[in-house]
This record gives sequence, C-alpha cells and structure tokens, in this order.
Amino acid sequence: MLPWLLTASFALLALVFFLLWRRARAAGIEAELSASRADQAAQSATMNARREAAQRLALSLALPDPVLLLDNDRALVYANPPAQALFGPPAAPGQSLVLATRSVELDELVAHTLAGGEDHDRQITLHGRPYRARAVLAEDRAENVRAGVVVVLSDLSELQRLGRARRDFIANISHELRTPLTSIRLLLDNLLAGQTLSAAETRRLYQKIGDEAQTLEQLAQEILDLAQIESGQALVRLTPMPVDELVNRVVERFAPQAAQKRQTLAVEAPPGLAALADVEQINRALGNLLHNAIKFTPDGGQIWIRANRLGEDVLLEVADTGPGIPPEDLPRVFERFYRGARSRVGGGTGLGLAIARHVVEAHGGKIWVESEGRPGRGAIFRLTLLAADL
Repeated sequence: MLPWLLTASFALLALVFFLLWRRARAAGIEAELSASRADQAAQSATMNARREAAQRLALSLALPDPVLLLDNDRALVYANPPAQALFGPPAAPGQSLVLATRSVELDELVAHTLAGGEDHDRQITLHGRPYRARAVLAEDRAENVRAGVVVVLSDLSELQRLGRARRDFIANISHELRTPLTSIRLLLDNLLAGQTLSAAETRRLYQKIGDEAQTLEQLAQEILDLAQIESGQALVRLTPMPVDELVNRVVERFAPQAAQKRQTLAVEAPPGLAALADVEQINRALGNLLHNAIKFTPDGGQIWIRANRLGEDVLLEVADTGPGIPPEDLPRVFERFYRGARSRVGGGTGLGLAIARHVVEAHGGKIWVESEGRPGRGAIFRLTLLAADL
C-alpha cells in the first residue's frame, strides 16, 4: 500500500509542478509578447517621429523663402537655409530673435503674435530690402498648448520693381500716344483751317502726319511683339540664311529714315556668311537696334552694321555716333520698360531692346552693348547667331 501512495504522491507533485511550470511559461511568453509589442510600438513611434521630422525638414528646405521657428521666449529654434543665408552665421539655435536677426521690427512682430495680437502680417526692412513678414502661432487650440511662432519672410524687392516698371510703362505709353496724336491733330487743324498753303507746305504737313503715324505704328508693333513673345506665341523656326540678305532687308526698310536725317548708313557683310535664323524674328531684333541707332544719332551722323564669323557663331554689330549710353544704364538697357537717360532724350517705350534680347536668346545667341557714354562715341550693340552652311 505504501509504495502505491508514494507513487501517487510523486505523480500528484509532478502534475502540480507541471501545471505551475506551464503557467509560468505562459506568463513568460505573454511577458515576452507584451515586451515585444511595446518595443515594436516604441520603434514605430520613433520611426513616425523621425518621418514627421524629416518631412518637416524637407518642407522647410523646399521653401524658397526664409523660415524661422521660435519658442515662447522668442529664442531661435530653427532657421532654414534661406534664413541662414539672409541673416548669416549669427542666426544660431538658442539665440534671441533680436540677436540672431538684428531686427527690432521682426522681434516686435513675434512679441505681438505671442501676446495674442491680430496683426500677424507686416512689411519690414531687412538689410535695406523690403520683406513681407508673416507670423503664425504653433499651437494646439484643443489642448491649449502653445509651442512658439513660425515666421515666413518674402522678399518684395522684385515685386515692387515690377510694379514701378509697370507704372512707368503706363506713363510712358500715355506720353508716347499723346505726343503724336496731339501733333497729328494740330497738323490736321492747319490743313482744315482754310488757309491758302503752297504745294510744298501742304506736302510738308502731310509728311509730318505720316511721320507721326509711323511713330504710332512702331509703338503698336512693339507692344504686340512683346505680348507675343511673353505668351510663347512667337515660335522660332531656324533655317540657314545668308547674313548679307538678312542685313540688307533691314537696311532697306530703315534707309529712308536715315536719309531724312542725312545719316550715312554703312553695311559690311561678306558674301557666303550664313546663320541659323528665323528671318522675321531677326529682322525684328535688328530693326529695333537700327531704329534706335537712327533715332539717337544726330543729323549727319554715321551708323554701321557689320557681320563677321566668330568661331561657331556669326557676330552682328550695330554701331552709331550718337551720345552713347551712361555707364549706370548699361546693365539695365535690355530690361522691359526700362528707359535710361538716352531714352529720355529721344523718347521711346523701353520695349525695343527687351524684344531684341528675347529674340536673340530664343535663337541660342547672346546680345550685349558697349559704350563709353561720351557724345559722338555712340554705342555698339553686338549679338551672336549660330553659324550655318548654305
């Protein structure tokens, strides 16, 4: 009997130990699973945080405008590359906004925003340039948590320059239209006044009316040309063309104007020289250059049009003996609507040279001007076209 009881007791103890072991093992497995799930959750949270941080960083890097992130004490937390380029090495995390940017206006805007002010958009001046500064609170309104301010800066220099250029353009157009129209009206009044005029005097009045009408036609053509170029409607079709033929077409068109001012118009274009060109477009560009040369060269002056081979290009030059271009105007003569000192003397809309630049660049060439800015020494406009074989 005793052996059987001992055997049963050992079996019972073994069963109890087995059950305890299984429970412990199950608890261990569950703990391992819980730890694994917690580790996975932590890793996932870390990855999400890193992903969001990378996305925010990429967003700030992609923005072309300077961006600043500030804490609730107006200390710099982050500045994207454009902001670092604007403010330089002093803009480092942890510095106060005033120290980092040297701008009291910007500091006042951020302080106003943090204080609950409503005007978060202002125009300020940084390094002598106008900027639009917009401040946005970084906050969670549902949890009433505020984490500082984001400031975005937009450079207004180009926008203001274009605004001034457009205003100047409208004023110039109004002036250019008013002058020939007034002249035409006065000339017609003389013709219709019933006075007895000689045949020569009548022809002179008609000639003046024709000249003013030509001025209006030139103005309308320049506006139309620029509109076509900027809209992309002016397609360039390159074909091999003899350069002397291109030049002679333009000279033939403007020779009467030069003759009226007793100007000498010389052409130097060797035969056999060819370039890839859109005839209509290049006639337009060369015509604008020649028109300017005739307009600004005094009576009895000289104008040259030269063509030569320059490596893989053809070099065209239009030179005159006019008053030249002041050095301060040289960098801007090809800008739209720009009218320098020389233009103010002879009138004009400031579109002709801009059109010439667009045309030449569309041909893959370059255009530039050289001038000493001295009366009688004139200016030399040069442009290049790709050379071609006929």
